[in-house]
Amino acid sequence: MSSSSIWRNITNNWVVKVFSLLLAIAIYIIINYGVVDTREVEIPLNVIMPSEWVAISNVPESVTLIIKSDPQHSMFVDPADFEASADFSQVNQQGVSSAPVILNSDTNFKNMKLSFSTNPETIRIFFETKGSEGDQQ
Repeated sequence: MSSSSIWRNITNNWVVKVFSLLLAIAIYIIINYGVVDTREVEIPLNVIMPSEWVAISNVPESVTLIIKSDPQHSMFVDPADFEASADFSQVNQQGVSSAPVILNSDTNFKNMKLSFSTNPETIRIFFETKGSEGDQQ
């Protein structure tokens, strides 16, 4: 086979070949990335408070756990396996402080395509020194 014959076979019906390639890529992307199951579940939030400060603003008691996974993996995730916490023990001044919500779980999800996040991802609380909240009245 000569090189011109090979080139002719490649360029023959090139529109159909390019369309087929793009269609195959689109199907691959839809199957692997388009089918994602998202679940949102309320879980309790453990807020670690500083000893010398008092929270003036509301302290949330729960956060929303957002679980994104393939549909075949979503049934293996039990929201009761998760603990959410926010640590404010290092607060050292009056005012608004923020802390990230940390997720912990004893279950191993390494072999599954899963993504976990919380809403909100950061907790903000206004702190004052103990005893100063009674001085304002």
